[in-house]
Amino acid sequence: MIPVLIVPVLNRWDLAERMLASIDVPARVVVVDNGHIGMAGDFEVMRPIANLGFGGSINSVICQTPEAAWWMWAGADLAFAPGDLAHIAQLMDRARVPQLVTGDRSDERLLRFAYGALNRECIEAVGLLDEGFHPAYFDDDDFEYRCRLGGVSWITYNGAISHSRSATINSDPALAAANARTFPMNHARYVAKWGGPPGSERFSRPWDRPVPLNYAPVDIAGRAARTW
Repeated sequence: MIPVLIVPVLNRWDLAERMLASIDVPARVVVVDNGHIGMAGDFEVMRPIANLGFGGSINSVICQTPEAAWWMWAGADLAFAPGDLAHIAQLMDRARVPQLVTGDRSDERLLRFAYGALNRECIEAVGLLDEGFHPAYFDDDDFEYRCRLGGVSWITYNGAISHSRSATINSDPALAAANARTFPMNHARYVAKWGGPPGSERFSRPWDRPVPLNYAPVDIAGRAARTW
């Protein structure tokens, strides 16, 4: 069983339906309807007043389900093959250390962080996702780097999962234009936070300060500038 399966959705309800139909294990499914597209079905729906973004959607549901032993998220543009979710659940149920399971970043399907599962111990070690990378991109690089620094067990599993890459952005020119604006902003924030781009980081602590790995200052102006 998957204690909590988080599904952030902005558009393309047709893809979300396909992904939800591919769930073949018991799961408490929580759909975060960021686009207010009126989803309904045999799952829980959270409708925020504004787009929470990728990290914000995941963090919000985790904070509202603190009793779970572990959590999983899945992009609406994924589809799981029979047995994929059972294997991921088995990996998580067996974990006795801080652990995260996701796809391989070098796989052509680009499954890294398209889905992911993390346990309570992982969050205690490195914190939640950094919502300063709003609404998407570089939050995945940031979390992976923190996991590496924090000694989290990082397990890759690709299975037979399919991924319609960047379907949300590619299906709407307005979203594509918004991403073209915010992507470089998030890249610049990553470089400032870690002293270099992904793969060339120089800092071992955020902003090279004597702070914990989960440190992230509140930046309301930055959030407003990045809102889609």
